[in-house]
Amino acid sequence: TIGRSVAIAGATGLTGSLCLQRLLLEPGISKVVAIGRRVPPTAHPKLSSVLLVDGRLSERVEVDHFISCLGTTIREAGSQDRFRAVDLELPAMLARELHAAGCHSAGVVSAMGANPESPIFYNRTKGEMEEALRGIGFSGLAILRPSLILGDREKKRFGERSFGQLLEAARPLLRGPLRNLRAIHADDIARGLVVTSVAPPSGARVYRSEEIKTLVRPVDKSHDLGMTGP
Repeated sequence: TIGRSVAIAGATGLTGSLCLQRLLLEPGISKVVAIGRRVPPTAHPKLSSVLLVDGRLSERVEVDHFISCLGTTIREAGSQDRFRAVDLELPAMLARELHAAGCHSAGVVSAMGANPESPIFYNRTKGEMEEALRGIGFSGLAILRPSLILGDREKKRFGERSFGQLLEAARPLLRGPLRNLRAIHADDIARGLVVTSVAPPSGARVYRSEEIKTLVRPVDKSHDLGMTGP
């Protein structure tokens, strides 16, 4: 049988690069289109790339499923406007264009605390992004809201290491509903994105850190990339 086709934006980042590797290994995926300003440093028969030129798709992309791993920090972006452009406007634009071309499901990496009414700019922007994707009309939308994401980034983010150590020290105390505060490895998020690309939820569904981990299927063990969760 022919597998599903998936487009992924943000495939050169920490979570996106791991997700791309897993998509290429997943037998249920037959075609992967990487969308970005540069071509990922990966060659594979399933993989093709579509460049963003002046913030727009350089060609029409027709796929079954869209994954957005787009994200930055205000520090990296340099301004709130630039942050919104990367974390809200770009994923919303891509989702609209892909949906118009026939894409019927999507998965997106958001953030714990995302809320369009939040007084915190970061959380409010993430909430607005979620709201924008909900309004597009996907038959299935997986919204992943991880806590602090663990992994080896090319660019170290200020304060993440210290915060991660603090969360790890507090791990035994984070029980019950507080379990979702536990840091999560980027590869666990990547697995969750792949699972929900093969079998999207019906309607919009939010997955928090501990729920993301339950999305890992036994078949993923044969595709282990040598990454382990916290």
